[in-house]
Amino acid sequence: MKSFLKKLFSLALALMLAGTGAGMAEVNPMYEKGGEEWYREVLARSLVSPGSNLRLKNVIARARAGEEITIAVIGGSITEGAGAARYQDCWASLTARRFGRLFGTNGGKNVKLVNAGVGGTPSTFGLMRYQRDVVERVTDPDGLPDIVIIEFSVNDWGEPTGHRCFEALVRTALAQPNDPAVILLFAVFKNGFNLQDELRRIGDAYGLPMVSIRDGVYPEVGVHLTAEEFFYDEYHPTSLGHAIMSDCLLRAIGAADDAEPSENDADISAGPVFGADWVGLRTVYAGRETEGVTVSRGGFAHDDHSSYTNTPVGRVCGENFFHSAGDPDDPLTVTGKFKKLLVAFKAARGSDWGRAEILVDGKVRAVVGGGNDKWGQSEVVLCLNEAVAEEHTVEIRMTEATKDKKFTITCLGIVP
Repeated sequence: MKSFLKKLFSLALALMLAGTGAGMAEVNPMYEKGGEEWYREVLARSLVSPGSNLRLKNVIARARAGEEITIAVIGGSITEGAGAARYQDCWASLTARRFGRLFGTNGGKNVKLVNAGVGGTPSTFGLMRYQRDVVERVTDPDGLPDIVIIEFSVNDWGEPTGHRCFEALVRTALAQPNDPAVILLFAVFKNGFNLQDELRRIGDAYGLPMVSIRDGVYPEVGVHLTAEEFFYDEYHPTSLGHAIMSDCLLRAIGAADDAEPSENDADISAGPVFGADWVGLRTVYAGRETEGVTVSRGGFAHDDHSSYTNTPVGRVCGENFFHSAGDPDDPLTVTGKFKKLLVAFKAARGSDWGRAEILVDGKVRAVVGGGNDKWGQSEVVLCLNEAVAEEHTVEIRMTEATKDKKFTITCLGIVP
């Protein structure tokens, strides 16, 4: 590990002197602290579990051999890059570039990044988006990500499935035929909050590497780091904070590279921990056919182009079901055989935005809308949670009082 850390910090220094790396080293004086005991302890503490290293070692070997490798990251605004002065300075961009230079060929050109972070979104929405916003954006020959880093530990408070969608996301990635390495990353808010204690139960059960910013970095806030140095605001890290997060991740990956191969692979047969009942979710998007589902858009026939964006790629999630002011009162209707239903909607602010009723088989299951404390984030509501699939009809309609206002249904998630 000492040799890897030496390479890591030498890389950062070389990039700084060469003026490359899109500002990597200049925003992070911590790279120069690599020899200081307290910072070595930060990196060591951040690896709360090495998990099985077999998949990481395989990816590293393939990267060194020149194969095309894709690192995929999915999470909320911290993953998207919020708080960093530039996107190139966020933890996801830094980690992918540095992984490429440490383990890839030709300056890391064989290592690609798919960033599927979207601000203000939970793992329920992440599971709904995984196929479209991660897998379909991979350009490798096998069309699948090789490393998947999942970061929802500060976004899943109040998530409606009780961590089952987080676990389904983990299981979905692990089950890919290319055996990707799955890493759980636990970010932290300025007040010390995250859901690490609950979510790490999933990582422990399946043998996953896990990196904790709460355990590694947070104890140094007010000691070797001021809060203002690490946190941009109450929720997001600064460019320096993002770079320290990248240090922690690269330290975990380097530990896997240096260690002897684990006896066992990561194993989803050890679970479920909270439940596997959301595995196999299908997402119903506007403008796309979904097997076994019939959609009539009714008065939700438009597309809200302001939802949702991601800094590195622009618009994500695709076409949605948008009811514009003055559109007909006809409901959005979805019929099919399924046992579970999630509905993602845009929680907008403003007097021109209305509310919608969600009915399943004629019964109102939820009334949803935005409010003065909202900013357009995607929220998800659980509308059906049964053990056996049956034929259902879902209707989404504007409330009588707001039928002349705007509303966006982002997508629906069903489990057949």
